[in-house]
Amino acid sequence: MKSRELADIFDKMADIMEFKGDNPFKINAYRKAARVLKDLTEDIEKLAQEGKLKDLSGVGSGIAKKIEEYLKTGRMSKYEEVKEGVPDELIELLKIPDLGPKTLALLHKEMGIKNMTELEEALQSEQVRDLPGMGAKKAENILRGIRLLKESRGRIPLGVALPLVDEVIELMKTKGIVREIFPAGSLRRCRETIGDIDLLATGKDGTRIIEEFTHLPMVTEVLAAGKTKGSVITHGGTQVDLRVVPGESFGAALQYFTGSKAHNVRLREIAKDQGLKINEYGVFRGEERIGGSTEEEVYRILGFPWIPPELREDRGEIEAAMEGGLPSLVELADIKGDLHVHSNWSDGSATLEEIAEQAKRLGYEYLLIADHSFAVRIAGGLSPEELLNQIEEIKKVNQKLKGITLLAGTEVDIRS
Repeated sequence: MKSRELADIFDKMADIMEFKGDNPFKINAYRKAARVLKDLTEDIEKLAQEGKLKDLSGVGSGIAKKIEEYLKTGRMSKYEEVKEGVPDELIELLKIPDLGPKTLALLHKEMGIKNMTELEEALQSEQVRDLPGMGAKKAENILRGIRLLKESRGRIPLGVALPLVDEVIELMKTKGIVREIFPAGSLRRCRETIGDIDLLATGKDGTRIIEEFTHLPMVTEVLAAGKTKGSVITHGGTQVDLRVVPGESFGAALQYFTGSKAHNVRLREIAKDQGLKINEYGVFRGEERIGGSTEEEVYRILGFPWIPPELREDRGEIEAAMEGGLPSLVELADIKGDLHVHSNWSDGSATLEEIAEQAKRLGYEYLLIADHSFAVRIAGGLSPEELLNQIEEIKKVNQKLKGITLLAGTEVDIRS
């Protein structure tokens, strides 16, 4: 998690510096460091202790010193310096989708925008649409971004929640005290944004499981710690709840706490019509417990196949299951390629051949190389001559490696 915290800081530094109009080379360096840290699978603290930070692509001596300072003190003096003179309310606006630092700087300079209220009012005026680089469509997109931000207050994107959950689960497994541990709730249903993160586990000693959970390295505050349930706040302010349930009830509990509420209400209605009762402890006929150790068993007793969590919203999935018509979901194995990848020819970190080899390992059939064009020279954008040279290199890689095809492209800025 430390690497992700650092990535967020470097991203914020780059945004604020771009807003201020600072040195573009430094801005690009911070953005590159952020990308490297986001993708880092190794322990950043261990790398720092071993003096290997500069072995990371995009991490020079200056970046390495800033990382070391943060790991030792929990703060970064350069970040504090960069933030000086920029009101917090203004920095908050950078969270709005479709509002970049340069556009915010323009609105701040030309219209004195300092907060969300002023921004919304300005975007609905005719004046803002006459500013260079703006227009009705862009104003509309930013207003939509504001609505999305407001709707997701207190929630985090699925892509942010998943790495945190993976790390918590991996750490708990290494303790050797949980038999099973899975995410539940809206995260398991793969909703776009997540509120609190819910986890379910089984194990012999619930008290010890909760004790270990509340002492994980990413925990900043313990909200509750009992014999079977613990609640913590992690870095970034996300709440994570862990509930320990009996092994024989794990399937019923996982189904119940995965939700959604509407889906579960329908299941209870169906169970009642069959003279059954269903809850987090199992499926019951009268006082007799007749199932609940697995989710598949819960659904089978009710008379239909297991329903993937992503579909459990009471939007026709139960009827489809009853009729044997559940749709097939898109799986990782279905993804055959990627149509936008950067290499070390511009601001990426891997060579063309390294990218092709990794694509093969992922089971891809094709990959489009689309490095920056000359318009973004600061990010290593390719000139027309360099692009032609890259195309020749792509041909060579395709001749050398079988089972994967690299396609040649470029990321071109739309200037009008």
